Amino acid sequence: MKKSLDEIRAEIKTADAEAQRLCEGLTEEQLSWRPQPGKWSIAENLAHLNITTQTYVPSIQRSLQAARERGMTGSGSFDLGFTGKLFVGYLEPPFKVKTKAPKAIQPVLQGPAKDALPQFLRGEEAFAKLVDSAEGVDCGRAGFVSPFASILRMKLIAAFATVTAHDRRHLWIIERIREQMPKS
Repeated sequence: MKKSLDEIRAEIKTADAEAQRLCEGLTEEQLSWRPQPGKWSIAENLAHLNITTQTYVPSIQRSLQAARERGMTGSGSFDLGFTGKLFVGYLEPPFKVKTKAPKAIQPVLQGPAKDALPQFLRGEEAFAKLVDSAEGVDCGRAGFVSPFASILRMKLIAAFATVTAHDRRHLWIIERIREQMPKS
């Protein structure tokens, strides 16, 4: 499987539009509603996405810097590699395996639930700028070390694709929450 930075940018735009669509017209109470005790609300899913993306940013920045220092230039589509394909496939909805998020990326709302969407969109905008900054870097040769487990290494393009696949996973979850939400 190959991805280009243009495809990653398009996936970010699609995720932003989908998040806006899913939150449109919802009240504070609806954004905070949990389908079951221990399950996350729509706002909490958005906060989790934002925290996770922001956790990836410093590792991606280090990877970009190292690639530039090594003169790794390139453009076009890049192969995700074995680990990247595996990880992206695992994240894609509908998913078959559920896992508990590490404590570091458990959702913490920064203010009212209605603020979760604008915070998510600002985080996505910053991530899109990071993708833009990768232009000219060979993202298929540049390596990336996960901020969650240093043993998890993949190509830089796979790190970008992991973030957008993670967005799709949680937006899919948000869609399921909306379907379960009591009608007012």
